[in-house]
Amino acid sequence: MKKLGMLFLAALLLAGCSTAPAQKTDAELEAEGWVKNPEANGYIKMEDALTTASVAIDESQQLSQPEIRDLALDYLRGWPLKTDEAGQTIYAYREMYQIATSYNNEPGLSSVEFVLDPQTMKLYASSEKGTEKCVHIAKNPKVVLYWYKQIPEEEYIAYKNDYFNSYGVQIKGTAKLMDPASEEAQKAAALYLETLYGAEGWAAMGEKQPTIIAKLLEVNDWIEIDPTEYVVNSLQWSYNKEGSTRPEWYDPESPYFGKSVRQVYYVH
Repeated sequence: MKKLGMLFLAALLLAGCSTAPAQKTDAELEAEGWVKNPEANGYIKMEDALTTASVAIDESQQLSQPEIRDLALDYLRGWPLKTDEAGQTIYAYREMYQIATSYNNEPGLSSVEFVLDPQTMKLYASSEKGTEKCVHIAKNPKVVLYWYKQIPEEEYIAYKNDYFNSYGVQIKGTAKLMDPASEEAQKAAALYLETLYGAEGWAAMGEKQPTIIAKLLEVNDWIEIDPTEYVVNSLQWSYNKEGSTRPEWYDPESPYFGKSVRQVYYVH
């Protein structure tokens, strides 16, 4: 009997040490410090949740490459620029990024507006000559860019979406200062200027366009980013952009349910 009693006590102790009990509501679990674990469709303690941003990529939790590419473009699309012949909206793909550079063991960080070419996934920017980022790029082409969106204040819920509902895109790649006489520089300037003037305003320039492009290429440095990968964070945010096709992550019917918070698109 004594042995049976010991076994019974051990069973009770094991039950008490188990993770969040299933019968509790989400609100009760969150009040006790548990948060949803996107990697396992379960719950983990808050202190453990903070480490999930640096987990290694698990291919089983990744979407397909075309899906991840579309997600990145959905984030980085900017504002509606014009409408094509089929009536579809074409976006500017111009956003403000942070670009990290480094040379001679000296890091640099700058805020730069880049225009993304959705066909090639390359990014282009115009900069005053001789700035720190341009000097660094000329010496060390390896860069990292980041585009980040803060959680809207009205949607912030303490302990619930501090991390999981923030979102952004990290871009790794190589940068170069373009030759102003090159065809790629002409293309980059045209993409950039259309977003600067607006589609109608730029079209109205007509024959003046080549002169405007040549002048801008002469006075500024032009940066090209040739990306190797886009890292999309975080998959969970509902992302209330008009026309966005991204479903709510917390919907069990969503194709994103249970997928990793970090989705990596490999450009090449």
